[in-house]
Amino acid sequence: MTKKTRIFSVILAFFLFLSACGGDFDAAGYVRAVLDERFQGEFADAARIMGVSEYEIKQDYESNVENFVLSYLTEGYEEVSDYTVYEYVVLVKEIFSVMKYDVKKSEKTGDKEYDVSVEIQPVDIFPTYVEKLKELSEDIEKSAQNGGYEGTEEEIQSQMQNDYLYQAYSLLEECYLNMKYLGKETVILRVTGDSSNVYSVDEKDFTKLTERLLGIDELNQ
Repeated sequence: MTKKTRIFSVILAFFLFLSACGGDFDAAGYVRAVLDERFQGEFADAARIMGVSEYEIKQDYESNVENFVLSYLTEGYEEVSDYTVYEYVVLVKEIFSVMKYDVKKSEKTGDKEYDVSVEIQPVDIFPTYVEKLKELSEDIEKSAQNGGYEGTEEEIQSQMQNDYLYQAYSLLEECYLNMKYLGKETVILRVTGDSSNVYSVDEKDFTKLTERLLGIDELNQ
Protein backbone atom coordinates (compact mmCIF):
# COMPACT_ATOMS: atom_id res chain seq x y z
CA MET A 1 0.00 0.00 0.00
CA THR A 2 1.40 3.35 -1.02
CA LYS A 3 1.32 5.91 1.78
CA LYS A 4 1.28 9.67 1.39
CA THR A 5 2.18 12.24 3.95
CA ARG A 6 -0.91 14.27 3.12
CA ILE A 7 -4.47 13.15 3.67
CA PHE A 8 -6.48 16.15 2.63
CA SER A 9 -5.94 18.16 -0.53
CA VAL A 10 -8.39 20.94 0.22
CA ILE A 11 -7.33 23.77 2.50
CA LEU A 12 -8.67 23.75 6.04
CA ALA A 13 -9.79 27.34 5.90
CA PHE A 14 -13.20 28.86 6.44
CA PHE A 15 -14.55 32.35 6.94
CA LEU A 16 -15.51 33.20 10.47
CA PHE A 17 -17.14 36.57 10.88
CA LEU A 18 -16.36 38.11 14.25
CA SER A 19 -19.19 39.97 15.94
CA ALA A 20 -19.25 43.72 15.65
CA CYS A 21 -18.94 44.06 19.42
CA GLY A 22 -15.56 42.33 19.34
CA GLY A 23 -14.33 39.51 21.54
CA ASP A 24 -11.64 36.88 21.21
CA PHE A 25 -11.81 34.24 18.51
CA ASP A 26 -12.98 30.90 19.93
CA ALA A 27 -10.12 28.77 18.61
CA ALA A 28 -11.14 25.72 20.66
CA GLY A 29 -14.72 25.91 19.39
CA TYR A 30 -13.46 26.33 15.84
CA VAL A 31 -11.21 23.27 16.08
CA ARG A 32 -14.02 21.24 17.66
CA ALA A 33 -16.29 22.16 14.74
CA VAL A 34 -13.62 21.19 12.20
CA LEU A 35 -12.98 17.84 13.90
CA ASP A 36 -16.69 17.06 14.20
CA GLU A 37 -17.18 17.86 10.55
CA ARG A 38 -14.18 15.88 9.34
CA PHE A 39 -14.70 12.79 11.49
CA GLN A 40 -18.37 12.72 12.55
CA GLY A 41 -19.94 14.22 9.46
CA GLU A 42 -21.72 16.80 11.61
CA PHE A 43 -22.41 19.94 9.63
CA ALA A 44 -24.80 22.22 11.52
CA ASP A 45 -22.40 23.61 14.13
CA ALA A 46 -19.55 23.86 11.66
CA ALA A 47 -21.69 25.81 9.22
CA ARG A 48 -22.88 28.16 11.94
CA ILE A 49 -19.45 28.82 13.40
CA MET A 50 -17.70 29.09 10.06
CA GLY A 51 -20.32 31.25 8.38
CA VAL A 52 -20.89 28.95 5.39
CA SER A 53 -23.77 26.74 4.27
CA GLU A 54 -24.25 23.16 5.44
CA TYR A 55 -24.10 22.15 1.77
CA GLU A 56 -20.57 23.56 1.48
CA ILE A 57 -19.52 21.80 4.67
CA LYS A 58 -20.99 18.51 3.45
CA GLN A 59 -19.19 18.83 0.11
CA ASP A 60 -15.93 19.38 1.97
CA TYR A 61 -16.56 16.33 4.13
CA GLU A 62 -17.36 14.08 1.17
CA SER A 63 -14.34 15.33 -0.74
CA ASN A 64 -11.95 14.68 2.11
CA VAL A 65 -13.20 11.16 2.80
CA GLU A 66 -12.78 10.31 -0.88
CA ASN A 67 -9.33 11.90 -0.92
CA PHE A 68 -8.36 9.70 2.02
CA VAL A 69 -9.52 6.59 0.17
CA LEU A 70 -7.70 7.53 -3.02
CA SER A 71 -4.51 8.47 -1.18
CA TYR A 72 -4.26 5.62 1.30
CA LEU A 73 -6.35 2.70 0.11
CA THR A 74 -6.55 2.62 -3.69
CA GLU A 75 -3.64 4.82 -4.79
CA GLY A 76 -1.34 3.17 -7.32
CA TYR A 77 -3.95 0.92 -8.89
CA GLU A 78 -5.28 1.38 -12.40
CA GLU A 79 -8.94 1.56 -13.33
CA VAL A 80 -10.39 1.27 -9.85
CA SER A 81 -14.16 1.15 -10.28
CA ASP A 82 -16.39 3.87 -8.88
CA TYR A 83 -18.24 1.22 -6.90
CA THR A 84 -15.03 0.01 -5.24
CA VAL A 85 -14.19 3.59 -4.25
CA TYR A 86 -17.76 4.03 -2.98
CA GLU A 87 -17.49 0.90 -0.79
CA TYR A 88 -14.27 2.15 0.74
CA VAL A 89 -15.76 5.62 1.27
CA VAL A 90 -18.70 4.17 3.21
CA LEU A 91 -16.37 2.09 5.38
CA VAL A 92 -13.97 4.97 6.04
CA LYS A 93 -16.89 7.13 7.17
CA GLU A 94 -17.74 4.47 9.74
CA ILE A 95 -14.13 4.30 10.90
CA PHE A 96 -13.84 8.08 11.15
CA SER A 97 -17.06 8.29 13.15
CA VAL A 98 -15.68 6.24 16.04
CA MET A 99 -12.45 8.18 16.44
CA LYS A 100 -12.07 9.51 19.98
CA TYR A 101 -10.86 13.08 20.50
CA ASP A 102 -11.55 15.82 23.00
CA VAL A 103 -10.66 19.46 22.47
CA LYS A 104 -9.24 20.66 25.78
CA LYS A 105 -8.12 24.26 25.60
CA SER A 106 -6.63 26.96 23.42
CA GLU A 107 -3.71 29.24 24.10
CA LYS A 108 -3.17 32.50 22.27
CA THR A 109 0.43 32.51 21.08
CA GLY A 110 0.43 35.68 18.98
CA ASP A 111 -1.72 38.06 16.98
CA LYS A 112 -4.43 35.82 15.51
CA GLU A 113 -2.38 32.75 16.41
CA TYR A 114 -3.54 29.95 18.73
CA ASP A 115 -2.38 26.54 19.90
CA VAL A 116 -5.28 24.21 20.57
CA SER A 117 -4.73 21.10 22.71
CA VAL A 118 -6.62 18.00 21.61
CA GLU A 119 -6.64 14.78 23.58
CA ILE A 120 -6.86 11.78 21.26
CA GLN A 121 -7.06 8.02 21.71
CA PRO A 122 -5.43 6.27 18.73
CA VAL A 123 -6.55 2.90 17.37
CA ASP A 124 -4.57 -0.02 15.94
CA ILE A 125 -6.47 -0.33 12.66
CA PHE A 126 -3.78 0.46 10.12
CA PRO A 127 -0.79 -1.33 11.67
CA THR A 128 -2.94 -4.49 11.85
CA TYR A 129 -4.34 -3.88 8.37
CA VAL A 130 -0.92 -3.54 6.75
CA GLU A 131 0.26 -6.81 8.29
CA LYS A 132 -2.78 -8.57 6.86
CA LEU A 133 -2.18 -6.95 3.46
CA LYS A 134 1.33 -8.41 3.38
CA GLU A 135 -0.12 -11.89 3.89
CA LEU A 136 -2.78 -11.25 1.25
CA SER A 137 -0.19 -10.10 -1.28
CA GLU A 138 1.89 -13.23 -0.69
CA ASP A 139 -1.16 -15.47 -1.11
CA ILE A 140 -2.14 -13.83 -4.39
CA GLU A 141 1.41 -14.09 -5.72
CA LYS A 142 1.52 -17.79 -4.85
CA SER A 143 -1.84 -18.33 -6.53
CA ALA A 144 -0.57 -16.64 -9.69
CA GLN A 145 2.58 -18.78 -9.69
CA ASN A 146 0.48 -21.92 -9.31
CA GLY A 147 -1.75 -21.09 -12.26
CA GLY A 148 -4.60 -19.62 -10.31
CA TYR A 149 -5.15 -16.97 -12.99
CA GLU A 150 -5.53 -17.42 -16.73
CA GLY A 151 -5.22 -15.15 -19.75
CA THR A 152 -2.68 -12.69 -21.08
CA GLU A 153 -0.21 -11.04 -18.72
CA GLU A 154 -2.35 -7.92 -18.72
CA GLU A 155 -5.51 -9.90 -17.95
CA ILE A 156 -3.79 -11.78 -15.14
CA GLN A 157 -2.54 -8.53 -13.60
CA SER A 158 -6.08 -7.13 -13.76
CA GLN A 159 -7.51 -10.24 -12.08
CA MET A 160 -4.87 -10.09 -9.35
CA GLN A 161 -5.60 -6.42 -8.70
CA ASN A 162 -9.35 -7.03 -8.51
CA ASP A 163 -8.84 -9.90 -6.07
CA TYR A 164 -6.49 -7.79 -3.97
CA LEU A 165 -8.83 -4.80 -3.73
CA TYR A 166 -11.86 -6.97 -3.00
CA GLN A 167 -10.13 -8.92 -0.24
CA ALA A 168 -8.34 -5.82 1.09
CA TYR A 169 -11.72 -4.20 1.69
CA SER A 170 -12.84 -7.22 3.73
CA LEU A 171 -9.61 -7.10 5.72
CA LEU A 172 -10.04 -3.40 6.49
CA GLU A 173 -13.60 -4.07 7.64
CA GLU A 174 -12.33 -6.91 9.84
CA CYS A 175 -9.66 -4.67 11.37
CA TYR A 176 -12.27 -2.00 12.04
CA LEU A 177 -14.64 -4.42 13.75
CA ASN A 178 -11.82 -5.78 15.93
CA MET A 179 -9.87 -2.59 16.53
CA LYS A 180 -8.51 -1.61 19.92
CA TYR A 181 -8.18 1.83 21.43
CA LEU A 182 -4.74 2.70 22.74
CA GLY A 183 -3.62 5.13 25.43
CA LYS A 184 -4.64 8.77 25.43
CA GLU A 185 -2.28 11.36 24.00
CA THR A 186 -2.32 15.12 23.52
CA VAL A 187 -1.61 16.79 20.20
CA ILE A 188 -1.50 20.46 19.29
CA LEU A 189 -3.30 22.03 16.36
CA ARG A 190 -2.14 25.48 15.32
CA VAL A 191 -4.81 27.94 14.20
CA THR A 192 -3.99 31.19 12.46
CA GLY A 193 -6.00 34.06 11.03
CA ASP A 194 -5.19 36.52 8.28
CA SER A 195 -6.02 40.20 7.88
CA SER A 196 -9.52 39.32 6.65
CA ASN A 197 -10.27 37.19 9.72
CA VAL A 198 -10.04 33.98 7.72
CA TYR A 199 -8.93 31.33 10.20
CA SER A 200 -7.42 27.98 9.31
CA VAL A 201 -6.07 24.90 11.02
CA ASP A 202 -2.51 24.13 10.02
CA GLU A 203 -2.92 21.39 7.41
CA LYS A 204 0.24 19.52 8.42
CA ASP A 205 -0.93 19.46 12.03
CA PHE A 206 -4.30 18.10 10.98
CA THR A 207 -2.70 15.41 8.83
CA LYS A 208 -0.46 14.37 11.72
CA LEU A 209 -3.47 14.16 14.05
CA THR A 210 -5.39 11.98 11.60
CA GLU A 211 -2.43 9.72 10.94
CA ARG A 212 -1.82 9.34 14.67
CA LEU A 213 -5.47 8.52 15.38
CA LEU A 214 -5.42 5.70 12.83
CA GLY A 215 -1.89 4.48 13.55
CA ILE A 216 -0.71 5.42 10.07
CA ASP A 217 2.22 7.37 11.45
CA GLU A 218 3.71 4.11 12.76
CA LEU A 219 3.97 2.85 9.18
CA ASN A 220 6.20 5.77 8.20
CA GLN A 221 8.79 5.01 10.90
